[in-house]
Amino acid sequence: MHEQAFAVVDTAITAATAYQREDLADRLRLTRQQLDDPTVRVMVVGEFKQGKSSLVNALLNAPVCPVDDDVATSVPTVIRYASEPQAHLVRRPESDPPGVHGGIGADDPTEVTDPIDFASVPVYASELGNPGNEMALLAVEIGLPRRILADGLVVVDTPGVGGLGSAHTAATIAALPSADVILFVSDASQEMTRTEFEFLRAAQDVCPVTAFVMTKTDFYPDWQQIRDLNANHLSRLANPVPLFTTSAALRMKAIESNDADLNQESGYQNLIEFLLTTATAIAQEATAAVVADLRSAVGHLKGTFEGEKQILEDPSQGERLMAEFTRAKERTNALRDQAARWQVTLNDGVADLTSDFDHRLRGRLRQTSIEAEAALEEQVPGDIWDEFAEWLRRRVSHDLAQTYVELARRTDDLSQDVADHFDDGQEILQVRLDPTGALSKASAIAPRTTIESIRAGAGTKAMTAMRGSYGGLLMFGMVAQMAGLAMLNPATVVIGALMGRKAVKDDRERQMTVQRQQAKATARQFIDDTGFEVGKEMKDSLKALHRQLRDYYQVRAEEMNRSIAATMAAAKQIMASNQQQRDSRLRDVKAELGRLNGLLTQVDALETTSGTSDG
Repeated sequence: MHEQAFAVVDTAITAATAYQREDLADRLRLTRQQLDDPTVRVMVVGEFKQGKSSLVNALLNAPVCPVDDDVATSVPTVIRYASEPQAHLVRRPESDPPGVHGGIGADDPTEVTDPIDFASVPVYASELGNPGNEMALLAVEIGLPRRILADGLVVVDTPGVGGLGSAHTAATIAALPSADVILFVSDASQEMTRTEFEFLRAAQDVCPVTAFVMTKTDFYPDWQQIRDLNANHLSRLANPVPLFTTSAALRMKAIESNDADLNQESGYQNLIEFLLTTATAIAQEATAAVVADLRSAVGHLKGTFEGEKQILEDPSQGERLMAEFTRAKERTNALRDQAARWQVTLNDGVADLTSDFDHRLRGRLRQTSIEAEAALEEQVPGDIWDEFAEWLRRRVSHDLAQTYVELARRTDDLSQDVADHFDDGQEILQVRLDPTGALSKASAIAPRTTIESIRAGAGTKAMTAMRGSYGGLLMFGMVAQMAGLAMLNPATVVIGALMGRKAVKDDRERQMTVQRQQAKATARQFIDDTGFEVGKEMKDSLKALHRQLRDYYQVRAEEMNRSIAATMAAAKQIMASNQQQRDSRLRDVKAELGRLNGLLTQVDALETTSGTSDG
């Protein structure tokens, strides 16, 4: 079926070129490029040490991801088909501008790849060799000769989520729009946590095809009870989420012993069937998109000949048809105009997205600032600063991820609103915001790592107490002398001691106030810096999205205008011709329409074949 689709697209490109519609030919060449990349990206996500890497290794029957107990994945590991085992590092050039990006695991011509030895993958992909992804890698890409990958399946092992507010989570959520399938992994030791549930809910907003995979069922005897609890939680999500229970250990034993029953018990057979079925459905959607492009292009070509045919068969209708063509030309001219309604919808929509992004991010960061200052008022900043700084980074990352998810779900709605201004409203461009630059900027900003301590040594406290008590002793001692008592007496000593204690307390409170002010200022500075940098990057991404949508629909308007202009030119030529010329032209037009109808028959067959094979 894949070869058949290529043949039909190539035929359509040849036809468009022959009819001097290079604009349609260019469009179909892009369709062919999309057809040439039948990848289905499966993104494996979850908390640290939940068995993601073991799941990938068992799924592919290859030790491609590091799984030692003291090793965690630090950068995405992308595994796709290759005739021989190979590995590459994937980096983004410094000069790469923000915009609409394919995401982790997607082919991107702006990415830089460096080959590495297959055995050195753990050095680059794990926290042990690349802690915190200090090498600034986009991914480690691996090629394997595996049958499950041969038809375009691409598996992406991601760093641990670490809760919805972690930096890893923000980067993972940013990549989710590029995923066709999400496998969320959690082991059988306990039911899913609140943060796992929140992540799943956020993930569904940008990738509806999601499955929950419970690992390590061989290790925990009560896994059935945990499965039932998780199934109950999953039922509360907006979209259905299938649940799979798996054991990597049983899977590997089954492969070693070639035991089909043990393989079934491991749960991997059901998971593989789900992935293959989903991949088939996605391939059907891709074919439907190709079919839609073909029908649209052939429809443009047929429109000119059908207009000619009407006039050739009934010249008396020429004036009426020319009037209709003129009105159609006025409509397409309006679509090309900068003040066209679709342009207004697009401009207003992007302006609303930008305004909403700014408002929602500022609102979230403001609330985070309020909560941060409240926490600092209740604690000694110097004692909790390390934990507080980590919490602050996680919370700000949570704010960014949540704001991004809210905007990402609205981009397709905007594209559909624009497409509705065109005749059929079907030629919608699927787009997603690319927050990669914004998240990179955010990850490079960090609050100060130290706050001055207010803990004073014994000597310092003694000096402060002596300074405080000296004034009290002097003042009350003089009063005592005036009363005929000795300057140093039990009463003045007690008063001096009390005033010395108060001086120590006041000095500590003063230092505490200074420290809290310093900590609050540091927190506010971090939040402000993050908001400033992220705001700029995300607005640049929105501008890039605006340009992409504008250019796409401008081309659609130009195609429509060119088609009706060609029809009008042909009609005028026919009306100026004699009967003999009209008869000759009618035969040619019918022949051309026959060829185009034959091409449409091939398109219909392509759709039918796709539906039959996928069913």
